[in-house]
Amino acid sequence: MKTTCFVALLLCWVNILFAQSNSTDQRAIKQLIETYKLSINQADTLIGAKVWADVPEVSFIHPKGHELGWKGVKDNFYGMFRNTFQKRHLTSNDEVIHIYPNVAWVEFYWDFDAKFKDGTPLQTKGRETQILRKIKNEWRIVHIHYSGMPLSGQRQGF
Repeated sequence: MKTTCFVALLLCWVNILFAQSNSTDQRAIKQLIETYKLSINQADTLIGAKVWADVPEVSFIHPKGHELGWKGVKDNFYGMFRNTFQKRHLTSNDEVIHIYPNVAWVEFYWDFDAKFKDGTPLQTKGRETQILRKIKNEWRIVHIHYSGMPLSGQRQGF
């Protein structure tokens, strides 16, 4: 009986600790998403360096290419945004966060409003998955894959 009570109390205690840890991670990841969007909106690699891991396995798949390593993301993706647009505004919605002890992934939909350097407006919508890894107790992006919205018309989306 004493052993059963002890095990039950231990399981409750572990569950409470996990819930507190999960809540802390959830808040940290939500903040990471906000910082990521700020880095895109400003095309700022110094801000981007706060959310991206600087590890060899970093990758970013997007409609214009596939970047490898933080240097590739920084030079090619952020560089393209900085050199192509005079104004950028990325927003997200319907974020879903899945957390494991040292790995997490985030899914969300996004709207991107921008102006090309010549003033021509652009609006795109899409969806994104981010894979995060906890490095030195901080969440960092190690992979992003984004694409446009689903195509559901006949003979589309294959």
